[in-house]
This record gives sequence, C-alpha cells and structure tokens, in this order.
Amino acid sequence: MLFSIIIINYKQKDFLYECVKSIQESFVSEYEIIVVNNSPETDSIELDKVTVINNYNYGFSQANNLASKQAKGKYLFFMNADTLMQKDISVPFLKEFGNKEFGVAGVGLRYPDGRYQLSNWHENNFLNEFKNKRLEESFKNNNQSVINNYTGNDSLREVDWVSGAAMIIKKDVYDKMSGFDEDYFLFYEDADICKRMKDSDYKIYYFPFDGLVHYKGENVNESFLNDTYYYSKKSQLIYYRKHNSLMNRVLLRFYLLVKSFVYMILKRKNVNVKIFKLTIGVSDD
Repeated sequence: MLFSIIIINYKQKDFLYECVKSIQESFVSEYEIIVVNNSPETDSIELDKVTVINNYNYGFSQANNLASKQAKGKYLFFMNADTLMQKDISVPFLKEFGNKEFGVAGVGLRYPDGRYQLSNWHENNFLNEFKNKRLEESFKNNNQSVINNYTGNDSLREVDWVSGAAMIIKKDVYDKMSGFDEDYFLFYEDADICKRMKDSDYKIYYFPFDGLVHYKGENVNESFLNDTYYYSKKSQLIYYRKHNSLMNRVLLRFYLLVKSFVYMILKRKNVNVKIFKLTIGVSDD
C-alpha cells in the first residue's frame, strides 16, 4: 500500500462525501481511505471502500493518531473533510518525493473561486505573528503582488510549516515523531509537528500541486467560528509554551490579554471573555 488517506469528520458529512468521491475519481496510485467520524451522534457515515472509525471527539490530533495506527500505507496523506481533489496528486508527488528524504510535504491549496490559499507560514514567534497575519490578509484580499512574490514560480521549496488541511508524511517518520501532539485539541498541531520535524533535522516542503480546493471558512456558522477562535488561541498559548522563549511567551500573553479585553468591552461576545480568562490562567474547559 502506498497511500493512506486520512480524513477527520466533525459534523461535515456533506463535505466529507464530496471529498471522498473526488479522491475515488482522481487518485491513481494504490491507496486506502480512513475516515474518523468524531460526530457519530449526528453523522451516520456509510461509504463504499472506506474504513470508518466512530470516535468520541477528543480532538483533531487524537483522531489522526487513531487512524494512523490502522494505516497500511507508506505515506500518510492527511486531508480536511472540506477539501476536493480535482486531479491525481499521487503521480506528481511520487515523481518529486519518491527518492527524497523529508519530514512533511504541504500541498498547495486554492479557494473554490480559484484564488490561491495561503498554506505555509513563517515560524511561530511573536515577531512573525504579525508577518503571518499580513500574509493571510493579503491572500484573502487577493493581493496579486504579494501572492506572486510568495508563490514565486510555483516550485518546490523549503518552508517553516504547512497547513494540516493537506499534508503528506512518511508513516515511519510520523511514528518516529509519535504523531500529532494530543495536547492540541484543534489548531497548531500542524505547526507543532513541523517544528518537531525541523528540530530533528527533517525538511518541511511546500509542494505546489495545483489541484486541491479547500472550502476554508465556507461552511461554518457564528457559534462554530467562536469555538474555533477560542481553540486557536488556546492552542497558540500551548505552542508558545512548548517552542518559544520566555520573552515570546510573555509578549504573546500580554498581546492577547489587551486584545481580548478591548474586544470584550466593545463586542461583548462570550468568546472574548473566555479568551481573556484563558490569558490570565483561567480555563473554561
């Protein structure tokens, strides 16, 4: 078996079915699909030629690690449920990476309207926090000068970290790194495994494959957005604790404290209260 394609479902059944269909219509090399269903109470998943694991939602990292234990492929291909494969990736990937030593290969992504989607970033520290935010805004606003400069000639290149929406890792390397860190419930698990890979002298690559669509932000309601925003901040604090200096940790916490306090006063949303409490060491979880 060459590829084990791992997809986590959490209340995205319609997207999941379209994702699986697109893989089955496009993928050329030998593969298996493993779906971990983290919302079995609402989603009954029935798919031909797909292994489905019903699982209590302990988070994205735990679900991926659970699937990887059953995976038989040489390569683990992690895909979000809200992605679509428009053409085969396996042949160009094997041509580029079949004889290459690497840690993680992050796959290029586009929005449904064809715009590039940012899928690799600078290392996570306080200085790069603002660089990464500017990059994200430039991609969202379709700033062609920034996008052209950042994508270059769409050639393979080394980067700091890549999106877990579509990443490929050799199974033996993944196992050696003990998989995703389950301290992260949602977000930053991709940045964390890339950081640990780099610290172990594995290279992180951006693979500019032009054939994956990611419906990022297209399928969420306000409640879900609030929850994910909270978990993103919680995971960010965990990442900084594990991988950053004391100065970086203090600066981030102060920044989040001020930002959440201002938003708490102006926007009066419960999520801002939760984040404010999180920054002072009080968690609602």
